[in-house]
Amino acid sequence: VKIQFKVLSKKADIEKHIAKLYKEVAVEKNISCKKLMLEHINMIQEVGKNEGVSRRFFIIFEYESYNPNRKASFSEIKATIETVSQRIKIGMMQCGNEFIEPEDKHEYYLEILYSIFSRKTSEILTFENKMLSVIAKYITAINQMNEEGTSLEEAELPYIPVNEFICPDDIDFRNGKYIIIDGLYYMFAYIPSNAYVPSVSAGWLSLLVNMGEGVDIDVFVEKQPRDSCQRRIGQQIRINKVRIKDVQDTNTNYDDLENAIMSGYYLKQGLVNNEDFYYMSTLITITAESKEVLEWKYKEIESYIKSLDMDIKPCKYQNEQAFLSTLPLCSLDRSIYKKARRNILTSSLASIYPFTSFEMRDENGILLGVNKSNNSLVIVDIFNSKKYKNANIAILGTSGAGKTFTMQCMALRMRQKQIQVFIIAPLKGHEFKRACDNIGGQYIKISAGSKDCINIMEIRKRNTKSSHILDGDSQDSILAQKIQKLHIFFSLLVPDITYEEKQLLDEALIKTYERKGITTDNASLEETPGGKYKKMPVLQDLHAVLMEREETRRLANILNRYVSGSASSFNRQTNVNLDNKYIVIDISDLTNEMLPVGMFVALDYVWDKAREDRTVKKAIFLDELWNLIGASSNKLAAEFVLEIFKVIRGYGGSAIAATQDLNDFFALEDGKYGKGIINNAKTKIILNLEQEEAERVGETLNLTKTEIQNIVKFQRGNGLISTNSNNVLVSFKASEMEKYLITTDRAELEEMVRKEMEKDIANA
Repeated sequence: VKIQFKVLSKKADIEKHIAKLYKEVAVEKNISCKKLMLEHINMIQEVGKNEGVSRRFFIIFEYESYNPNRKASFSEIKATIETVSQRIKIGMMQCGNEFIEPEDKHEYYLEILYSIFSRKTSEILTFENKMLSVIAKYITAINQMNEEGTSLEEAELPYIPVNEFICPDDIDFRNGKYIIIDGLYYMFAYIPSNAYVPSVSAGWLSLLVNMGEGVDIDVFVEKQPRDSCQRRIGQQIRINKVRIKDVQDTNTNYDDLENAIMSGYYLKQGLVNNEDFYYMSTLITITAESKEVLEWKYKEIESYIKSLDMDIKPCKYQNEQAFLSTLPLCSLDRSIYKKARRNILTSSLASIYPFTSFEMRDENGILLGVNKSNNSLVIVDIFNSKKYKNANIAILGTSGAGKTFTMQCMALRMRQKQIQVFIIAPLKGHEFKRACDNIGGQYIKISAGSKDCINIMEIRKRNTKSSHILDGDSQDSILAQKIQKLHIFFSLLVPDITYEEKQLLDEALIKTYERKGITTDNASLEETPGGKYKKMPVLQDLHAVLMEREETRRLANILNRYVSGSASSFNRQTNVNLDNKYIVIDISDLTNEMLPVGMFVALDYVWDKAREDRTVKKAIFLDELWNLIGASSNKLAAEFVLEIFKVIRGYGGSAIAATQDLNDFFALEDGKYGKGIINNAKTKIILNLEQEEAERVGETLNLTKTEIQNIVKFQRGNGLISTNSNNVLVSFKASEMEKYLITTDRAELEEMVRKEMEKDIANA
């Protein structure tokens, strides 16, 4: 019957997030990475202080006895409240809302009350530290009593009153216009009964909810008995009909009476149609650090609300009553209630739905930017399987929209959280080198003349400890699995390979490994039991076996290029560190015909590492994906990429791809691979697109016309994140050091070169 909706708008609470980041800094060993992490923390603090707003929504209701003549027991009251609470949760979750389920409910409720009662102090002092300070104060008092000769038994306190933990140090009610709590100024206002617009759209209250930091909204709803309402409405209609007969139609009161009669019939008809009658009241709380800012805020809010064809009135000389009313007690002061109540029916009540301010805020996530709709910080943990069905991301944008910049920001921040990062760059791989080198990553260049090599024939020793615990010992032949992959490699190398050649190749591969003492028995891989693996064959060893038979000479001749020809850099043992936390594999120098081969070498290694331990987080970044699955790509290569997106979730990983040229992206096999990747990416980040591409994406993701137009008009650094049926406009944020490491803008690069040259001249 009575319910209160409370919306708190405060500066973004980032203390817990910052504390976790400092813990990550403490375990980081790379000095350059530590510097980057510390600057990233400073950037988050700056954004949180100047831009970030956090909103908390509460539904408050009180126990109402069905039998006023019988006094219920505490257990009955508790059971009733929990039943109603569960019913509310189910209904709200069906609307797409999430509820916070704290581990310690008692402490959580105290923390909520603390943030409401002691708003300013809670922004400076966490509830945990507040508790410690209160306990320390009591211990000090006890010690002083002991020093004064009071016995320990007399000095000990039975308990510390709960108000000590949540209440402010001082409240000043002396001014008629505002109150002061712990140095923070409060002003209260209400929307008068006759100041609402007669017709509203769904969710109109979000215009008030999103007004900004330090502006809270309390909406009180009280259901009225239907029979008495019908009687009073009918009586009022008859009175107004009598009154209107005595008023000339040119009189200003005539229109008011006519509207009142029509409204009466509207309410009466609603009640006949099984709607309920409610009184709704709206209170607005405005807070500021000074009197001048408070008055300025009120004038701005008043002006804004008047622009919505509504009005507000300050609670002059009723600030104490207003303050007590805004507490989460579902108790509105009756004098304010009489001035602020507005009658509405069930359908009109539904339109006030206030839970429209969506925040992407995960405790263990990485900062992406600021929500442009409500200024909340966008902190996303894509590995949170309770929120996201998979951790895959697709980044779409035109050339120059900032895809590579966004991707590298995410990669660097994941690396700072000790998440294994792999980046495969089929184009412009040099754009990743500066950041990779700076944080101690491993930059691997796979090309015809590169000194770096990943041996495609190598069977790498994998950490199977977690797999052993989860699944027991696997009896599958590791060599057989490797040979299956090498068949894919040769299908890329020799697109027209025949079925007979595949059989002969299989025999040649088995013989090549046998000559190194490796068979289908997994124990044969090890030099000593439990030790490192034996030296692996290279392509030259396979080439020699293929040359021994006339039937496999064609395969051997095709392999010549990679053994003794211009691409002989592939014919070596692995000479790069494959255990680094941040690995960039640059295959951008490979020609079109060699690109699928180089990509397979990269993906074969990355996929091996990704499947090694299902309990470890890892992310595979694929830049310029259109080049790997587009019209000119190889079908087998595209299948390999799609497989990663489909099954990487099962290995605790994430596939993150960026692409432009959507026509090419959806070209191969009528868009089978492009659509497959989009459908298997729970999160999409859409940057600036051309009109045609934006409409195509909008059709795929069911975007509104407004969202499509926003995509067309996006400036660099802005984008739309679509996840879990929510679309959020985001302004992406990066620290100065991150910009220095990952920018690809020509003007910024030119400025960086100029500064470095000036340094060289100064040091000369």
